[in-house]
Amino acid sequence: MKIRNKITLSILLVGIIGLFASCDLTPDVAPIPTYDGQANTTIAQLLAMHEIGSADSYIHLSEDSADIIITGIVTTSDKHGNCYKYINIEDSTGGIQIKINNSALYNKYHVGQRVYVKCNGLDLGDYRKLPQLGMWANGSMQGIPSNKASMYVFADGKATPFEPVITLTSIPSSANDVPFEYYNRLVKIEGASFVEAGSATYSEANAATSHDINVAGGGTITLRTSNYADFIDEMLPTGTGTIVGVLTRYNNYIQLVIRDLDDVQGFKATEHSVNILNVNYSSPWSSWLKETNGAEWQSQTSSSFNGFYINAANQSTDSWLISPAINLSGKNNPLLTFRHRAPAGGNNQTMKLYYTTNYNGASTVWTPVPISTFGTSMVDFFYEIPSEAQTSNFRFAFQYSGSGSSWYITDLQLYVTESK
Repeated sequence: MKIRNKITLSILLVGIIGLFASCDLTPDVAPIPTYDGQANTTIAQLLAMHEIGSADSYIHLSEDSADIIITGIVTTSDKHGNCYKYINIEDSTGGIQIKINNSALYNKYHVGQRVYVKCNGLDLGDYRKLPQLGMWANGSMQGIPSNKASMYVFADGKATPFEPVITLTSIPSSANDVPFEYYNRLVKIEGASFVEAGSATYSEANAATSHDINVAGGGTITLRTSNYADFIDEMLPTGTGTIVGVLTRYNNYIQLVIRDLDDVQGFKATEHSVNILNVNYSSPWSSWLKETNGAEWQSQTSSSFNGFYINAANQSTDSWLISPAINLSGKNNPLLTFRHRAPAGGNNQTMKLYYTTNYNGASTVWTPVPISTFGTSMVDFFYEIPSEAQTSNFRFAFQYSGSGSSWYITDLQLYVTESK
């Protein structure tokens, strides 16, 4: 019995060793795509087959005619959603947009990769004078069905870095004045600045959006961004820089389409204001401090008023309302703002504002902040906090010292500037 077990174990080990010896443990590598034909038509020659008129139109490239094969380098990617359901390719003579009904084309066609396109069976046309290749239906160019794209568009070889060969330092006033061979090609716009820098995002959520770009050498171009792009909520950057994108047109308007935010280069980060003081007026006393001598500071949350108030109309008072400690260290451009009113009249002798960077109870040294305007209706107040006060232990305080009125304070906010 023992001998048989040893023989069985030996046979099993030999089998296992043989199994591993016969296995190829080299990791699988995706094959490099190749196309076994060759191009016989330039993109410019293809575009010359269709005459762009005053309205959208097309020609059908017959399956029965001689082969029409173009080749070019892919310049767009739909990875970030902006170049939606199409790729652009270009050669040295021109560019063409190829519409394909697939929203993940970047998985198959990579920027910088060569593709060949067998055009027979497709339609060559235009949308608002921009050339397109696809399948015409219902009065406009539609995408090649995703399950048929491999019959017409063939990737070839690996992707390699591709930079724009066209640089524009000025923009003409009419789309007709742009060389026709520039359209549908990757271009570089130098000396660009956004008209709505820092005040608008790249696109609205429900529709594609246009934003004007001024060019230092003269002229304006429109940035067109799809609401499918994943960067629509980002602010347009400030300053002047370079923008890379595909040059397009919409009738007589010159447009640019970026692929992602890496195409927007050399601009300043967009700055925006952020409120870092959030006041819960319904229960503020866990963080705000009161020092009461006479009338007491109170808080109110109602449909008519949310804020702090003190009523010293009928008694002499010296009471303080002190903010929690606020870290302003490293913050940019802190701005304290609030709205206030004194129904029976107020003045800077009885109603005062202070700040400190070293709160120490009754021995605190306070720096006065002038309040120049009081009113019986709400008045806005703004105070730019000086650099010496921008520490990790900043506090501000309101003092009512005197009598004769009440004081209402609301919309307390402390803004700092941040880059986005």
